[in-house]
Amino acid sequence: MKNSHKIITVALLVGLSSALFAEVKTAEDLLKSMKQEDITYAQLMEGMGNAASNIQRGIIGMNPYLVKRGIDFIRTHPAPKDKPWVIMAQEEREAFKETLVVMDKIMDEDVAKIEKALLQKDWAGAQEASQELDRTCISCHVAWKNNVKYIMK
Repeated sequence: MKNSHKIITVALLVGLSSALFAEVKTAEDLLKSMKQEDITYAQLMEGMGNAASNIQRGIIGMNPYLVKRGIDFIRTHPAPKDKPWVIMAQEEREAFKETLVVMDKIMDEDVAKIEKALLQKDWAGAQEASQELDRTCISCHVAWKNNVKYIMK
């Protein structure tokens, strides 16, 4: 595994609160907790991107319905038809699995902040929280995008 992945994974794990860390499941447990759909991991990521876009567009238009739709997808997104880590080289799969678990928790925290601001009609706060979600998504993408070895079909 490349050092950059180790550093990112460790930084993510250290950044979690102790209560959150105690709740972390395995990647296998995470998948079992989700409804499985006949989609690839890439298609799931496309859906997650669309959800983040709905949140942003909803905030810009002050449309709580659109924001809630994006939040709901991120919270309840399905599992892809194949295990997501199979897209990585064998030696990187364990680190990727850890990243999946951590990122799922962080995204849930991010959308909770957006939702809290939304309930208070704090559109500026919702935008700030949305930017946190964007940073979460982009950091994972940047860390792993060049290491994909297999594209699911």
